[in-house]
Order: sequence, then C-alpha cells, then structure tokens
Amino acid sequence: MFYVFPKAVRLELCNEIIRDCKENILEEASIYEPTTQFSRNDPAIRKTSVNFIKDKDNKVNKLAWHFLEEANKRKFHYDLKYFQEIQFAEYQKGDFFDWHQDTIDSDENNELRKLSLTLVLSDPDTYEGGEFQFFNGGRPMKGMGDRSGEQVAKDIKAKGSIVVFDSRDWHRVCEIQSGVRNSIVCWTVGDNFK
Repeated sequence: MFYVFPKAVRLELCNEIIRDCKENILEEASIYEPTTQFSRNDPAIRKTSVNFIKDKDNKVNKLAWHFLEEANKRKFHYDLKYFQEIQFAEYQKGDFFDWHQDTIDSDENNELRKLSLTLVLSDPDTYEGGEFQFFNGGRPMKGMGDRSGEQVAKDIKAKGSIVVFDSRDWHRVCEIQSGVRNSIVCWTVGDNFK
C-alpha cells in the first residue's frame, strides 16, 4: 500500500539537498539484524553509501514530515509519533538494496516503524537501473486513480517524486547499471499495531 506525490519537490531543491548531503562523509550502508539487535554489512543484500541528517532544524525534516502527514491523512490513517533520522543514500554502478521490509519488531516502548518515505533526488535520465519496486506477488502493479501501473512506476523514478508506503511492504532498489541515483529515505514511528 503506497501513495505517490509525482514531482512534488522542485528540481532546484533536489539539487540543493544533494549538494548539502554530499558535504558529509558517506559510509557503507548496513542492515539491521533483529535477532542480534545490531547492524551489519552484507553486500549480498545491500550495497550503497549513506549518511544521516542529524540536524533537527534541517529543511529536509520539515519537507519529509509534511508529505508523511499528508499521505497518512489521505490513505493510511495511522497513529504516528515521530520519525527517525533521515538517511541520504547514494547508489553507484553495481549498488542495490534487495527485497526487504523497513519495519522491525516493536522496541521496548512497544513502538515500531509504520510509514516509510522515499524522495528521489536524481534525474532518471542520468542513471540506468535503480528502479524502486514493490513486491506484489507477480501481479501487475495497480495504478492510483486513472494512472496505469507503468505510469506509477515512472512517477516513482521521476526526480522530485515522493512515495510514502507502509513500512511492512516488501520493496527493493534494483541494481544501478550506470550513473548515480541519490535519494532521501525516512521512517515514522508509532505504537505497535493492535
């Protein structure tokens, strides 16, 4: 279950976010291991570079929260408390993130990730591969409103587009064949589903 805001963020702002985020050191991304409650690197599952936006006053926080709240109001109607630090990701040739869910078991406060957000920062004409996909059991992707599944897939890849989705949904970023794909991702947290 997802909601798309096609080309919602101005191209100039996307470029500014990339510029600002690249001022920080990018590190090899890790995956969270629920059984050990630690993160680990596993290039068979995820290969990309990331950094986190730790400045709470950063303009990206306000932007992300606005679209998370709007999508929640329009489609999900979840009880949301806050969102975790925003992650900037850079996928270069050969990078990918295989099928995964963003939600993890509820924490000691009985909270878990409920909604995820991805903001595409790169122009799709500057890279090949890197498609953001949802697993739908092999069925054709359903469009939103009058848009076909093919159009929704193009919207999800378009620079400045935002997709908000249930953190329990299986999704992936396909391998980059050439160029660079940059994105912002974040996750909202709320009380465990009852």
